[in-house]
Amino acid sequence: MSDAQQQAPRFRPVPLSSLTQAPSLPQLKRTARPDDRALPLLTDVRFSPLVVASHRDGLDQTLHVMLRAGVRMAFVSGAQGDLVGMVTADTLMGERPVLRALAHNVHRQELSLADVMTPLTHWEVADMQAVRHARVGDIVATLREHGLRYLLVTEQVDGKTSLRGLFSAKRLEAAMGQPIDADLHAHSFAELEATLVR
Repeated sequence: MSDAQQQAPRFRPVPLSSLTQAPSLPQLKRTARPDDRALPLLTDVRFSPLVVASHRDGLDQTLHVMLRAGVRMAFVSGAQGDLVGMVTADTLMGERPVLRALAHNVHRQELSLADVMTPLTHWEVADMQAVRHARVGDIVATLREHGLRYLLVTEQVDGKTSLRGLFSAKRLEAAMGQPIDADLHAHSFAELEATLVR
């Protein structure tokens, strides 16, 4: 036996057993206080389920995919595959598609994501450097200040801007055990008006 073979670690298979009943799925329950670091509540898109739909996809089709994936927000890609916008489950199930359909005299089923998405040019993002040492209260204050339900976080990678993750108001509310605000739809109405006049 060579020296290399003698020094190599000995691996052993772990024991296996058969299931007699269905296992339960884990329920992630994370609690947080305003002074806690915010980073643990960041949904890191490198390791989390992510839905990217085509701008031509239908609303109900996309909502179905989102619900199956367990996410409430999807990114929208354009004809060249680049990100061009985003949609949320609340948007797809809300009044924006109805008003958009009425404005263009079409059925809701005829709309595509391009008709109701929040375009890339309307995104408000935070840089990872600013978020790295932020507290939960800082993120909550940012959501309140700008009337957001999601705060997208970007970072610079090899000189290019890359999407790193997002903070969800719903996840923060669950962690803190209280609502962030009674109504965080300040921007949704402005976006709705902008959508209708396009």
